[in-house]
Parts: sequence; structure tokens; C-alpha cells
Amino acid sequence: MGTNFYSAVPSASGHALSALAATGGTRVGVHLDPVYAWARDPDPARRVGLVSGGGAGHEPMHAGFLGRGGLDAVCPGEVFTSPHNRQIHAASAKVAGNGGVLHIVKNYTGDVLNFAIAAERLRADGIEVDRVLVDDDLDSQGQEVGRRGTGATVVVEKILGAAADRGLSLAELVELGQAVVASSRSLAVAQRACTPPGADRPAFDVAAGTLEYGVGIHGEAARESIARPELDALVTRMVGELLDDLDITDAGVVVLVNGLGGTGDLELWHVLAEVTRALADRGVPLRSAVSGTFVSALDMAGFSITVTAVEDEQWLQDWCAPHRTAALPSPVPADITITGDQARQPAGEPSPWLGRLADDVARIREPLNDLDRRAGDGDIGTNLDNALRAAVRRGAGADADLTADLHALATAFAEDVGGSSGPLFGLVLGRVAASVHTKGTASPADAAAEGLRDGVAAITRAGGARVGDRTMVDALHPAGWDGETPRGALDDDALTAALDGAVATSSMVGKRGRSSYVGDKAIGTTDPGALAVVVVLTAIVERIDGRRRDAVRDRLAELIEG
Repeated sequence: MGTNFYSAVPSASGHALSALAATGGTRVGVHLDPVYAWARDPDPARRVGLVSGGGAGHEPMHAGFLGRGGLDAVCPGEVFTSPHNRQIHAASAKVAGNGGVLHIVKNYTGDVLNFAIAAERLRADGIEVDRVLVDDDLDSQGQEVGRRGTGATVVVEKILGAAADRGLSLAELVELGQAVVASSRSLAVAQRACTPPGADRPAFDVAAGTLEYGVGIHGEAARESIARPELDALVTRMVGELLDDLDITDAGVVVLVNGLGGTGDLELWHVLAEVTRALADRGVPLRSAVSGTFVSALDMAGFSITVTAVEDEQWLQDWCAPHRTAALPSPVPADITITGDQARQPAGEPSPWLGRLADDVARIREPLNDLDRRAGDGDIGTNLDNALRAAVRRGAGADADLTADLHALATAFAEDVGGSSGPLFGLVLGRVAASVHTKGTASPADAAAEGLRDGVAAITRAGGARVGDRTMVDALHPAGWDGETPRGALDDDALTAALDGAVATSSMVGKRGRSSYVGDKAIGTTDPGALAVVVVLTAIVERIDGRRRDAVRDRLAELIEG
């Protein structure tokens, strides 16, 4: 059985296209034999009908680009299959203006062939027709059949749609379209292949820790698999290669960040943020940018970046012109204004202690996340890692004292980590840091214990959690108290008690936090938040007296990593 909600049956694309009749109202018409859709309210100034199409599976392209300011007709084939020339001929004849028809064709053999046959049939009917071939894919450059047509199709169709509504002739639209194509390049990466209709596994395998670099939009693997880099390095490479293949001027560029079907907006926004940084690093003006899913490859987890070098200011006006389509982008001219400490540059050298703790946390990030997925939302390891990275960036200094280290750590948790765990950790550690600062000259361990108790009281008031609720309090409270008696110091006994408290959560049903939503399914799994507490407390105790706690570390490793 396949993994899609629809079946791999003949005319699946026609069945899906019929939804346009329901959502498009009086603006859209749908014809089912042969399958095509057309815009019913073209701009009166438009003289040339714009027709495009291709295999289904790339939605919202092209059906979502139908309407004023966009396409006049679209011809979908079955999934990843070119439309038949019969569809293209009928759709073109339906929307041909007194100035003829322009076909916008992605450079794939089947698409090129069927549009060419349809064009010959139209000419025999006395209808003037011409073509703009989109071939923007950087990775397929140099192949005999030419570059593939991918993300730049969106840019071309948006600009030509607005230009057609300005009354441009067929020849003028062809010249404009060809110029935009020549000034555009795209590049895509994927971390998971798409799963075709009726299949129960992805079209190809992507090894753990790798990416397909230069992937296509039809379920084909890339020619290069790379070790997965951090996003900033990945985007820097992609943008650099795209820019190097274009003639960039002071007029700047238009950018489209496109999801391939299985990548959410939050990830795409992160990609676009890195694109803007990479362009700034190269000194390239960004004139306009959009992100979203415009050209998908079913459910492929990946993204593409399209860069168009602006040659004429009219291009930017057409790109930003209003439209009446369901899914074309609605860009505006770029005016990037970001306030606040965007980059948060280091204030100084990182603390060696924070650096070591950050390395320790990075190693257990994913094991902690795995534990958290069994009883929560799977992000405790990531939050802990983010906090330590932020603390290192804040730069307590190579010669930072205990108070400075604790303050940097507390501030990072409180200000740089979201959710509930970050602020709660920040609240506790802030009290520890304040106590050590004011009372810890003679005995920092004693002052840390007092601050810890103040912090536990504070988070109990804030969040309501108590011992037995299966939260971080189950590790924090015994570290501060021996039963009902306050501990004199944050020391080995406190660590042992904290670890025992964390272990005890494996037999508890959650009453607070995310584990409270899964009931007894969490039983048998140690609460990862409580374990994270022990990780941090162990590091603090080691920082106080300079001795490594191998026994505690070994037990933590067994509980976290198995």
C-alpha cells in the first residue's frame, strides 16, 4: 500500500485539477477531456495567451499560477509525466488572443516534444505561437540536452504574466522571457527523496549524514552526494556557485527560495536568512526575495535557490506587480531592516569551561532528543545545545571566574532558548550565579547550594511542578535538600541525589510538561529534562573544585546513550 492519500490511478491529475472549479469560482474553468484549466477573467489589455504545463507532482506549479497576472491556461500530465500535445493544443486554442499564444516550457524532453507538436498543430490552425524555454538548473549544465527547467519557471511566469497584462506583443514577450531565463540559475538539495504514488518507500536512498547536492524535481538523485554541512556553509556554497554563473551588476538580484514539498516554511525562512547573509558577504544588492513552496517534487525534503540577475528595472516592477492567482508569489521590493542584536557577536574569548561543557552537550544532543521523543517533543537535547552555543558566543572570557561563567550560562538559557526548559534553567542558574557572586568568596559550593534552593523555589512558583511530577524538579530538589533538610553544599552527595532523583522519573506518570500528555507511555523512560539537570550540575561541581566526576559521567552516559 502506498503512503499517499490518493491512489495511483489514471486521470489522477484531472481529478485533482477539478478542485480548481470549486476553489476558483468564476475565475477558473476546468476541462476534463482533454485535461486543462483556463482563466476566465483575463486582463482586457492582454493580447497573447500564456500557456504552460508539465507533469503533476510539482504543485502549486502550474495550476496555482492561473489567473490575471499569471497564466491563461495550464495542462497537467500525470505525476512526473509530460502533458499530451492534445491537451496543449486544446488549451492553447481556448485562450489564444488576437496576438497569438506563448508556450512557457520547462526543458525536459517530453515537455519540449509535446509542446512542439502542439505548436505545429496550432500553426496549421492559423494561430500564431512561439515558445520560451526555461533551462535554469545549474547542476545539469553541460549535458547534451541542456539544463533542466526548475525554479526559475516561477520567476519567468510571474514576470511574463505582468508583462502580458501590459499588452506586450508575442515577439516582445519571447524576447523578455528569454532574457529572464538567461539571467536565472537554480540549484537544489535534498535530505530525503520523494515517495511516488503507490510506492511505500522513497524513490532513492539518502545516506545518514549526507545530502543530495544538485537534485532534480522528478524523483531523480543528484550527481553528487555530500557530507551534510551546517546550513550557513551549505547556502554559502550554493549562492556562490549561482552567482559565479551569472553576470551580476549593481542592479542586484531577485531571489526565490523554494520548498520541494517536504520542507516547512520555518526551514525555508532560515534558508532565506542565510541567502541574504551570503549575498551581503558578496556585496550583491538584494532587490526582492520570496520563500515558500512553488515547485514541489511531491514530498521531497529539500529546497532550491533561484537567483535572477536584474537587467532592467521593469523586470522588478513586473515581478512585484499584483495578480489574481492562487499561488504565484506576491513579492515586494526588498528593504531589509533588522533591529536588535541580530548576529550577537562574541563579547570576548570563550570560557574554557563553557567550551568543554558545550562539547559534552553536543555529543549527547541527539541521544537526549531521542529520549525526549518517547515522552515529549524531542527537543531537550537541541535546547541544551543551543544554550551552550549561545553561552560560548557571549564570551565570558578565557580567564572568566566562576561567577562570570555561571552568569553567561544563566543568561544564555534565559534569553536564547525558547520553550519551557530554557527559561526554567535560566531562572535556577541565575539564582545560583547571584548567590555565588554575593556569598561565594569563602565557599562557592555552599553559596551554589543556597542559590540552587532559591532557584527551585522560584521555578516551583512559576511552573507549579513538584517532586513526583516527572520534571527537572525531580533532580533539582534532591540536589538542594536531603529530605527536608537543606544541603550545606553543592557537592558529590548533591550530585548523587540529583542522579537518583532523575532515575526515579522512569517509574512516574507525567503530571507536568509534555510527558503529561502521553500518560503511562512514558513509564520506563528516564525524564530527559531531569538528566539534563544532572549534566549541568555535574559541570558546575567540577568547575567549583576542579575535579572531574567520572563515575557520575559514566552513569549519565549509560542512561542517556544506552
